[in-house]
Amino acid sequence: MDVKCPGCVNISTVFSHAQTVVLCSSCGTVLCQPTGGRARLTEAAEDALMKSKAYLEQLQAEIRPRLSPVLLKVQTASDTLKRLTQDVNDPKEALRRASRVLNELTGYNHIEAVKHKVNEQAQMFEATRGMVQEAKVSYEDAIDTRSSTQRGINELLQRKHLWTGEDVTRFTELYRLEHEHSRAETVAKEHYQQCEKKMDREYMELARSIMERYHEEQLWSDKIRSVSTYGTWALMGLNLLLFVAVQTIFEPRKRKRLTDRFEELLVSKVDEEEEKIAEMLAHLEQKYIAQAEQQQEAMVATLIELVAQPTLAAAALPAEQVVVQDEISPPPVLIEDDEVAPEIIMAEPTPQDPSMLTMSKNSLVLYSLESAVAGGLVAALAMFFWK
Repeated sequence: MDVKCPGCVNISTVFSHAQTVVLCSSCGTVLCQPTGGRARLTEAAEDALMKSKAYLEQLQAEIRPRLSPVLLKVQTASDTLKRLTQDVNDPKEALRRASRVLNELTGYNHIEAVKHKVNEQAQMFEATRGMVQEAKVSYEDAIDTRSSTQRGINELLQRKHLWTGEDVTRFTELYRLEHEHSRAETVAKEHYQQCEKKMDREYMELARSIMERYHEEQLWSDKIRSVSTYGTWALMGLNLLLFVAVQTIFEPRKRKRLTDRFEELLVSKVDEEEEKIAEMLAHLEQKYIAQAEQQQEAMVATLIELVAQPTLAAAALPAEQVVVQDEISPPPVLIEDDEVAPEIIMAEPTPQDPSMLTMSKNSLVLYSLESAVAGGLVAALAMFFWK
């Protein structure tokens, strides 16, 4: 793009970006300036930044006077604490410094200063009162001395017509002494009055110091009382908050943990007991099955022996079984799959027939076998339903 310079009227070919400022190589005149929305956005951002800086400066100017006393107190307390905690090796010294820090933080050090001032003022008042007593004694002595001098002068004046040379000399000396004593009395009186005025001033200063101490102690006690009140309310609020937190957060969690733990223990204990019972039942079941199998095997073996040797079995039966056979009125139970059934059906017993005895033994064996099988089934069903 060819651009004509308005300063030197030179034509220059410009290849520049939209945000690039192009100057003339001859005179330095601006030939091309950044244009478009990006420049406007930059100006808006700068305006917003300036406004935010101005707002922050205004906010800082408003907050600084309020925070300055607090920051000063915090800084003073920090400096005092650092100063008092340096080189602390003795526990007693540490306690003294800790009490000093506490007094400075609570403002009791000012009360200590006022108390020290009251003590000093009381000592000064006592000293001034002693001076007043001494001035009073001196003033009284001066009065007595002047009075005695005046009495001597009065005595000489009473016998003035009888004076001698010595009396004249003595009168002159007494008059001179009376003048000196009068001046000494005046000085003692002034000193006594000054001491009394000083004692009054010291007394007023002492009373003012006592009142200041009382006032400061009242302020300190009020401040401590207010802090104690706020602290009590804060502790009550904290206790209430802790109570609510414990009752609403910690106790439910604790109960839930205890319940879960109890459930886990209960489930584990129940599982252990169920396993023990299952093992015991399995053992009993195996034992009952083994016993039933043994009984069945023994009965089958006995039945086979009886079937194989019917005559010997009949001959070996004692006489009591004949009585038992006579008492048995119902016919023997026949099983469809039993191999002995055809022989029993084919036999035609008579009261004296030996085959009748054989049939009676077979019936008893069958009854026993059926009872054992039924007992095993009942035990198996009971164990199954028990599980």
